[in-house]
Parts: sequence; C-alpha cells; structure tokens
Amino acid sequence: MQNDTPGILHFRETYLERIWGGQRLHTLYGKPLPPGASIGEAWMVSDHATCESVVDEGPWAGLSLRRLVQERAKALLGTHAAPTPQGRFPLLLKLLDARDVLSVQVHPDDATARALGEPDVGKTEMWHVLHADAGSELCCGLSPDARAEDFAAAIADGSIEQALVRFPVTPGTSVFVPAGIVHAIGAGIVVAEIQQNSDLTYRLYDWGRVDDAGKARDLHIEKAMRAIHFGSPHAGAAPSLFVETADARHAFHAACRYFAAIETEFQDRVERATGGRSFHLLLGKKGRMSVQAGFATRLLAPGEALLVPGSASSFAVEGTGAFLDYFVPDLQEDIAVPLCRAGHADAAIFQLGDAPSDAATQGDGASFSG
Repeated sequence: MQNDTPGILHFRETYLERIWGGQRLHTLYGKPLPPGASIGEAWMVSDHATCESVVDEGPWAGLSLRRLVQERAKALLGTHAAPTPQGRFPLLLKLLDARDVLSVQVHPDDATARALGEPDVGKTEMWHVLHADAGSELCCGLSPDARAEDFAAAIADGSIEQALVRFPVTPGTSVFVPAGIVHAIGAGIVVAEIQQNSDLTYRLYDWGRVDDAGKARDLHIEKAMRAIHFGSPHAGAAPSLFVETADARHAFHAACRYFAAIETEFQDRVERATGGRSFHLLLGKKGRMSVQAGFATRLLAPGEALLVPGSASSFAVEGTGAFLDYFVPDLQEDIAVPLCRAGHADAAIFQLGDAPSDAATQGDGASFSG
C-alpha cells in the first residue's frame, strides 16, 4: 500500500435471498444474481456482522470496510462523522427489490435498542424509489390517535391491515422513516435504502405468508410494541428541497443527525466541496459518470455505489446524469446554510428529518444543529 489514505472505494456486493424478493436488480442494473433466486437485498456498503463489505479492486483490494474503520477511521470517516458505539462504520447502504410486499415491521431507536440489550444501534432509514409498478404503495405510520392497547388488539384479531396509513409512490419518491414508525414496503417497488448501521427489525404481521416448507416467519410482537412511537404520525412522501448551482440541480431529500441524502443532476461536470467533514456514499441513478477525488478516478454506473473517504476535501463527477449522495451531515453547514440561502423556509427544512427539538434556525440557519 502506497499511503495511508484510502482512495475512491468500490466494494463487492452481497445479495441476500428474501421470501419477498425477485430478479429486478438483474433486469434493471445487470446484477449477477443467481438465476431464479428471490433476491430481496443487495448490501452495497456495509460494516455489519451480517455482512462486512470487501474492497474489490485497486490498491486496497481484499480489505474489508471493518478493517479500514479499525485502522484508518479518521481518514475514512472525516472530522464530523464518527463510528457507532460498537466501533463500526455508521451507515449501511442497500438496494431492495420488493417483488412481493414486505412484512409490517418497526425498528427501535437507539434508546430502545439499548434498553432491550440489542447488539446494534437503532435504525432510522430513508427510502428513495428507483422503480415502482403502476399502483404501487408504501405503508408508513399509524393514525395520530392510535393507542397501544387498540393496536395490540388489532394484531391479535388480524385487523392490523386497517390500522396502516398507505400512500402511492412513483419513481423518484423519497420517504424518511424514523425509528419507531410502523411500516411496510409494498409489492412492485425497488428502493435505495440508507440507514443507521443496524439489522434490527421487529415483525408485527406477515400477511399470512409461509415459506416453501409451509412455515411462517417469526414475529416479534413484544419488542415491536416497545419500539413503536405511538402518537407520532408519519408525514408520507418527503417534500424535497432544491438548490440550483451553476453546475447542477441538487434535491435535498432527507437530513437528520444520522445521515443526509442529496440527489444531484448535472451535465458535463459538478464539483462538491466537503470540507473533509464526512465520507460520501455515491449511488449512480442514471447516466454514465466518472468520479474524481484527489488523484483517484472511478467510473460510476446506475445501481452502483462508491465511497469517497472523508479525507477528500472535495470530489468531482463528470458526465451527464444523476447520483444520490449520502453522508453524515453537519446540519448547519451542509443543510441549513445552503437551503436558507436558496430561500427555503425554516419549517420546510425541518421536514427533511428528525432534527432534535432544541435545534432551530435563525434566518441564515446559523443555529441549526444536531
């Protein structure tokens, strides 16, 4: 290895079979899936016990993200992003192919995960819809007046479907899903999912589904009831906020203390100054692009992910197309300031995520903090 600073990293993808999965990751993006297998998840960038991503090319080939975090955390993460309490990379990036509807489920927040003695942190996530069949929908949240005892009764008598809030989606829809919100991804949808680095999912209901052996999947009712944030309605599809620059159009889809998601559409070349605050996970959405950071250059195709390390104070993308940029934000510098300068109101900015209750903007966003 020629230096201690990782260049642009591309990881070997891991494909996981799921009862609700299909083959759309192959048909849409040419992923080398096993023929006929029901592949529901592609883990693109992961430092989790379930899947530790491995660099698949270049001078760092063969090294896991786990080892890079252990040995080069500062260079990899940047000055603002930090490892999880377990010392792992803070985010996990997946593609999901929901040929069939996913279970009705909920993820715990950090405090609930600790209280339950779980090995992971909580799981706040965000979906960006890449493909949706006509009539596809998502389930997110319960009615504001839903009570725990009534919901428990609905689970017991099988009427839980009537308690769910549903809304239609189309390609390009973004949905922020805080921990504690009951949800299900509907059939016919492919999403990019960014999330806290956690694999905690508590199933409440699985639509009466059984596997090939006639066995139903396990439910986790007791833990799920402890994790649900009753009285916290979900806002539905996220209202993206736009910033126009000389070289691109940037859609801010989500921003919270754990991650931000910005879609950038451009022609020719776009440059992004990061200040070295965070790594950036870039997911190609459309077009063929070339990513440059420092002396490194790497092609980026639709459905493919790259990691630009935090040690890079800037990166550039050339070509014509669109990509999703996921990172750990300084909520003031990376989110509030550019959005306020673009004329967006404080209330609209706060709708991008679950900013802490004591965070507030004052005109130029100077006091927006995580």
